[in-house]
Amino acid sequence: MEGKKLPVCLAFLAGAAVGALVALLYAPTSGAELRRKIKEGAEDTTEKLKEKGTYFKEKVSEFKDTAESKFGELKEKAKEVLEEKRVSLSETLEKAKEAVKEKKEELTEKFFKKEEEIS
Repeated sequence: MEGKKLPVCLAFLAGAAVGALVALLYAPTSGAELRRKIKEGAEDTTEKLKEKGTYFKEKVSEFKDTAESKFGELKEKAKEVLEEKRVSLSETLEKAKEAVKEKKEELTEKFFKKEEEIS
């Protein structure tokens, strides 16, 4: 919704400026008075555009800061999860190695018993 406000604001300001200019041109005033009113209208419109520019610059800066903060948080969370999984995998691997070692010893022992029985 925030993204649609800029074109609407610009269209509104442009329409207001054109409307004011047309009204001034058709109003019965002297040339000097007309130039003064046009100058004031232009200055007013310029000021409003500067204010809107400042507002949108601040909003973009806020969005950037928020995005950087969220990215940092997600990065840290990903590191934590990755480390947890690495530790879990390492523990599982050690358990598997121990189980293989025990099974090897068990089979070696059975093999030598069978060999003794045969001899």
